[in-house]
Amino acid sequence: MIVTYWLLLAILLATYASALSRVMRHSRGLTPLLGWMVGLGYFLLTPLAILTVRGGYDLPASEGISEEWTRVNLANPVFFRPYLFVWLAMMLTALAAAIASSRTASRGENASSTTASESHAIAPNISLSKLERAILIAMALSLVDWAVLIWLVGGVAEFFVSHWYLRSEELSARLGATFTLYTRISLANQLLFTGAAALHTGLGLQQRTPRWKFTALIFVFLLIEMVMSGNRIFIAFYLLAFATSCWIYGRRKLIAVLLVAAPVLVILFSAWGLVRHDLSKIPDAVAGDGESEISEQAISSVMHATEGSAVMLLLHMVNDFGGRFDYLQGSTYGRLFTFWLPRSLYPGRPLDFTNQAAIYYLPGETTSLCSTALGEACANFGAAAIAVLPLFTLGVAAYTRYLARKPGGRPLLSAVSFVVLIWFARCTFAENVFNLAEVAALIWLLRLEVDLSLPSALLPS
Repeated sequence: MIVTYWLLLAILLATYASALSRVMRHSRGLTPLLGWMVGLGYFLLTPLAILTVRGGYDLPASEGISEEWTRVNLANPVFFRPYLFVWLAMMLTALAAAIASSRTASRGENASSTTASESHAIAPNISLSKLERAILIAMALSLVDWAVLIWLVGGVAEFFVSHWYLRSEELSARLGATFTLYTRISLANQLLFTGAAALHTGLGLQQRTPRWKFTALIFVFLLIEMVMSGNRIFIAFYLLAFATSCWIYGRRKLIAVLLVAAPVLVILFSAWGLVRHDLSKIPDAVAGDGESEISEQAISSVMHATEGSAVMLLLHMVNDFGGRFDYLQGSTYGRLFTFWLPRSLYPGRPLDFTNQAAIYYLPGETTSLCSTALGEACANFGAAAIAVLPLFTLGVAAYTRYLARKPGGRPLLSAVSFVVLIWFARCTFAENVFNLAEVAALIWLLRLEVDLSLPSALLPS
């Protein structure tokens, strides 16, 4: 049986690699379609490959979770159907991306009459000063955001001993819609900053004139953001964008450096996941005796960094929904139309999918669970979910073409969309649609895209 899994994985990885290569070849910088493909590779295929090679996986005891879904054993025939479901969905998604990227390239060439060499020039020219101004504005907004958060929690000492997830729950219960509005603006700014930072770094890689001091400032802000929010996801987004830019701009040496540094980054990401609930325990973690699962098992660190538990939960969901649990019949996607309604007006408004998943699989706990975009589709539509991701891929490709047709190519919104589409692969649909709409509104409100792209007369010959 394990040989069958390995064969399926080899076919899937080859198909995905071919599709990703085609999308990269036809992408003008960081695009939504490229972000979607990178997100699928990081949050879905990487954990799936680990599960396949190992023949399964159990979440370590340090996670403090012992439910059935935390264990996957591919030697058990019960997992073959969900594995095949994931395999078919991802194969169709990769094929859709390959077809859509070719269509995007041919339309782009017809519209702009570029030569073959120009079609691979990747990114439009951008005003560096305008881009750095946008990043500094986002940084200033972040400083205000952090000050407000510390004030709401009750001070610096209280902030550093508060649980990153529970403090948001407590503030939401205390402040209601006001805190929800605050968190939406804060998240939009975080995404704006991450996308602009990724675009700035990519511009330096493209022109081979990186501004290392400004890049160092960006990374410091990303680290502070991780401490303040308790969420490492924005650093992961930035690093994925950095690796992608290195690849499309041919910076092979930097890719090698990133690969060498990857084990350290994975361990640090995993370590943060253990101490972020109480930052006062960081010194104890640093002075640990080596008994942690982080230092004992590299695979656990990789699974933790890529949120591999989401793929494990996905495999269980394929078996559970339609039997143990009723299908959600599209209700979490329907939050597109109810998300903005306060619960005081609509008490029966459905929870987002991550919270519903926690109710099913961690009852009684105040938390949320991701199961990738495919998990949400499966819980809503069952076997028909095989078609959801391929259709979504075609939609993302259409959105990518739309941005490319706009004056200047909308490079900032495209880079931010790259980041948000990575998140689409990881988590819920409706919430990410609103994330993208809100950050686009923030870019428009602050006029950050105005004069960002240099006119053709100023392009270098």
